[in-house]
Parts: sequence; C-alpha cells; structure tokens
Amino acid sequence: MVGCYSDCCRFLQLDQQSRELSQRHVTKRAKKLRVKEKEIKLKPVIAFDFAEIRERDWCNVVTCHMDTAQAYVWRLQNFVLGEHILKPCPENQIPVKACAISACGNFAVLGTAGGWIEQFNLQSGINRGSYVDLSERSCAHVGEVVGVAYDSTNTLMISAGYHEVWDFKGRGLKSRWEIGCAVVKIVYHRSNGLLATATNDFVIRLYDVVALRMVRKFEGHIDRVTDLCFSKDGKWLLTSSMDGTLRIWDVSLARQIDAIHVDVSVTALSLSPNMDVLATTHVDQNGVYLWSLGWTWTTGGLGCRLLD
Repeated sequence: MVGCYSDCCRFLQLDQQSRELSQRHVTKRAKKLRVKEKEIKLKPVIAFDFAEIRERDWCNVVTCHMDTAQAYVWRLQNFVLGEHILKPCPENQIPVKACAISACGNFAVLGTAGGWIEQFNLQSGINRGSYVDLSERSCAHVGEVVGVAYDSTNTLMISAGYHEVWDFKGRGLKSRWEIGCAVVKIVYHRSNGLLATATNDFVIRLYDVVALRMVRKFEGHIDRVTDLCFSKDGKWLLTSSMDGTLRIWDVSLARQIDAIHVDVSVTALSLSPNMDVLATTHVDQNGVYLWSLGWTWTTGGLGCRLLD
C-alpha cells in the first residue's frame, strides 16, 4: 500500500493492477436514505495499516479518519468496507490518531488524541481492553498518541507520544523513554526490532526495543520530518522533510549515504521490497510518484529517476 487520501485507499503495483478500497455508490445510498452525502461519506484517511496473513479469513486493513472517534476495517480480498467499526472510549468520542495490526493478523490497536490505547479483535470487532499505566494515570499517555506498533512475536506493543513499550498480553507498561521533545512520527521494523522516531527538533533517533535503549541518532534535516521508511532488510532508513530533501541513511554504518533534493516537498514515501522503486506523495499534489532507484558506481551513491 503506497498512499491514502479522501475516503479511500489505493493499492498500486502497475497501472493495470490498481485497486481501490472505497465506500462505493455513496451518492446512490444517500438518496435512498434521504440524507446528505457528507453525512455517510467517510472523512479523509490520516493513518492505516494492513496485514496479508489473514486476508482470506477476515478484514485485514484498518483506517483512521480525520476528526473521527472510530476506526474502520476493510477486506482486501474483495476491496469492501467490513462489517465492524472499532470504537475506543465510546463515552468520550475522542478522535483516533494511530492504528496498527499485530503480526498474527488477529488484533488491531488504536491510539487516540486523548491518550487512550485500546486493542480489538479483528475477527469479531470486540474490544479486548486498554493499555494503562496504573502507577500514574488512567490512560496510556498524557497527550495525543502519534503512533503505535506491534513486534513480530506478539510480545510487545510500542506507542509514541512518549516512547513507551508495553506487554502485549498483560497490557502493562514495561519501559518509557523521555527525550525532551515531541514525537511527530514513528516507524517500526519487526525483523530487526528497531524503532525509528522523528521529533520536532528535526532529529531521527533509532531505538532497540528489545534492549530498551537508543542506538542511532541521525541529524541533517532543517525542517519538519514528514515520513520515515525502512528498507525491507532494515539496512536503510529513508526520511523526507519539508526542507525539500529525501535522505537515505545506512543503519549499520550510522551515516547518511545519499540525499535527493526535490522541487516540491515529500509528504509520504514507501520503498518496494526489492528496493528498486520508491513511491512518494508531495505537497499539494494529488498523485503518487514512482522513482527508479539504483546504485551508481561512478558517483558512489544512489541514482534516482522519476518513472514515466
């Protein structure tokens, strides 16, 4: 999945293989129900996650929507909206800001603007409980939850606002890292157990979730970081920023290996599994742009070319 906007998500490999997950026939349904179209149309997607492992069994895509106090599930197999709606904190009606699906494909976790984190069963849609720090407060975070992730073995769940690591089954707090500035984005690589975070000081920090410590710190961006993406093997980390650059970092060598300057700042990015195609979206642009990546031996860096 490489991009999301409005009330749908699009999947892209080749033009002839594009698919769309949407509500379908919204105008027709609105007329039948005698309501305004905007009353039944979902708001723009702000976060999503998916898992291929349970695609044939039940819904395997979760989406969060702007100013919406619930998350929606979708069936990727037939590209339709699922029957369950995931509703955390029904009495508070706080917008959902982040979501993640477990490695096994059975569970989804949601983080809200009010600091609540709740887990749901995807097959039944039933709420399986909240993550709570009993020593200090009734909910998981003091402020907004900006990101959540599961590890590969259903042992840990990671949340960001603060950096917090939770026990998957008991939903108790195991560790917290306070870094003195606000977290704006996270991405977790399940295979190597590294969590990459972007903060409002424009610094990228990498944490070893198992060892519970920071292992890398990347500096170079001079404006807000908009997105992060690991390569499939976890050796590279790609970051984009409002400073008009897309930077590529070597995780093992702890250094930047290339930087790409673009005319219009990148807002989101995704690298293909074989690391030869990069998908990007840009400020005020409605399309998804595909770039061909390749190592250039003459310059000792990456060559990047926009595909026709």
